[in-house]
Amino acid sequence: MIISHLSLTDYRGYKKQDIVFGKGINFLVGNNGSGKTNLLEAIYFLTLAKSYKTTDNSVIRFEKDFARIQAKIIDRLLFEPKIIITKIGKKIIVNNKEIDKLSDFLGQVKILAFLPEDMDLLKGPPKNRRFLLDMIIGQMDRNYLLELTQYKNILKQRNELLKMVSEKRVKDYTLLDIYTEQIASSSEIIFKMRKDFISRINKEIVKMYHYLSANNKKILLEYKPTLEDDFLNNFKKRYEKDLLFKTTGIGPHRDDYDFLIDDIYAKDYASQGEQRIIILSLLLSIANIIYEQKQIMPILLLDDVFSELDYLRQNQLIKYLDSVKIQTIITTTNIKEINSAFLKNSKIFNVSNHFVKEDKTNGQQV
Repeated sequence: MIISHLSLTDYRGYKKQDIVFGKGINFLVGNNGSGKTNLLEAIYFLTLAKSYKTTDNSVIRFEKDFARIQAKIIDRLLFEPKIIITKIGKKIIVNNKEIDKLSDFLGQVKILAFLPEDMDLLKGPPKNRRFLLDMIIGQMDRNYLLELTQYKNILKQRNELLKMVSEKRVKDYTLLDIYTEQIASSSEIIFKMRKDFISRINKEIVKMYHYLSANNKKILLEYKPTLEDDFLNNFKKRYEKDLLFKTTGIGPHRDDYDFLIDDIYAKDYASQGEQRIIILSLLLSIANIIYEQKQIMPILLLDDVFSELDYLRQNQLIKYLDSVKIQTIITTTNIKEINSAFLKNSKIFNVSNHFVKEDKTNGQQV
């Protein structure tokens, strides 16, 4: 899967911009604040129908009524998605046909992203880790996305009821029992799907971590669910606590994940560079799983990925990406450390003041 063409209209600082990407590695080179990250955000928005940074309408260029993102994406067939964002909502159009349900659109484009926000993945709150894994599993399995949506709806209804029962506005537990049975059933399905996915990750991530880190330390992604068995009874045992706190205290919405290196939690000691290697190992492992399952290589977005990586690891990463033929779009302030042999196989774009121009010299001085 590749994005061959991207067109922006009044998106962030871009008035009008068209870019033709290469099938392999694409470097977006420019100073901080030049608009590089906005381009990755636009691709992310186009494929997942939302910004990873802010509210939707904040991407509209100053004093304009709408922003438009459109692209040509080649899978087995040509796929042409377009999103129009206005101050009151957004419209999704695919191959000139408007999409009514977001769930019909999500997952059609397989994308993986390393973003500045991901540097909080190891040491940040559990919701960051849940969001990343949920987004990725959802792209691979639409049933997971539907089940997770259903779970969140049940959770919301159950929490509202807990508050009403706690405040004596509802005295009958019949409805609470029904919601509890529903949430227990949904929790078990999500738990099994997450557990299976983490098992597949751990078979891949060891190889990727060893390659990128150039060491033989053992890495493990540990799934830490709040429930593993006897789901219904465990939910019922918590009635008293849930009513006291007026919220559901266990379930997939409280699950967590942790990375271990040689049986020690990486969040307790990993440097910025080591954290980058761990997250990259995770993303590249997921790319391999997607390919095994769907026979499709996802599009990879890497924002400021070279920061904190030395010459060896930068080139190890590029060497791998070049060898597996995965389309990658990388933002960076410079490409001085990248081996010239890799640059010859890449496309390089210079970005300045929200304007993009392809560097026909491939980064070489002429």
